[in-house]
Amino acid sequence: MKKISTIIALALIVTIGSVYAAWNYAHGTAASSDVTREINMAQVTTNSNKGSIAVTPNNIAFLVDDDGGYVAALTGSGDFKVNFTPAPGADNSIVTSGIHMIATVSIVASASAQKYTYNYKDGEDDKSVVVTPLVANEATNVIDLGTCKETTLTATQIIGAIKFCVNDAGEEVQVKLPTKADNDTFHEVLKGYTIKIVISEQTIVP
Repeated sequence: MKKISTIIALALIVTIGSVYAAWNYAHGTAASSDVTREINMAQVTTNSNKGSIAVTPNNIAFLVDDDGGYVAALTGSGDFKVNFTPAPGADNSIVTSGIHMIATVSIVASASAQKYTYNYKDGEDDKSVVVTPLVANEATNVIDLGTCKETTLTATQIIGAIKFCVNDAGEEVQVKLPTKADNDTFHEVLKGYTIKIVISEQTIVP
């Protein structure tokens, strides 16, 4: 099986404007500057003897936004257009209906990837929890795209395959970024993580 890989750089925006609620810190003019970072979005297309799968990004972006009260939330917009092109000589059913495709979402951590320590108050007590910002949700990280020649994979579907801010017990926890310094630190930790999506044909084992 011949494989062709394409790497697409996506921006994961920590502070934004537009239609989303922006992170707003009381730092005068400095707070109005957007804090952005690039995340490598590994998008893989594969060729098989039945044909080829091509994936085209359409205004796709993932954002860590203020969900209110400085609570960090993972959001997204846009989609990927997925197209299957049958190879010459493929069965008529393949030429007519396409193949059954799936999208498998995973998170790749770099060698230098770190975790984020969230410090907070619980009444009068100082507490902290260590979280991994992005983790693939093994229960939902394989997305069924159906049998087709053309389809769409949305940012919302991809986010549904990811856990955001996960503690060592594998549970998602609420993380607040109440200061610009907290925001910057979280931003730096996110740099070590990449969202990877593999689009492939679903193989059914009898």
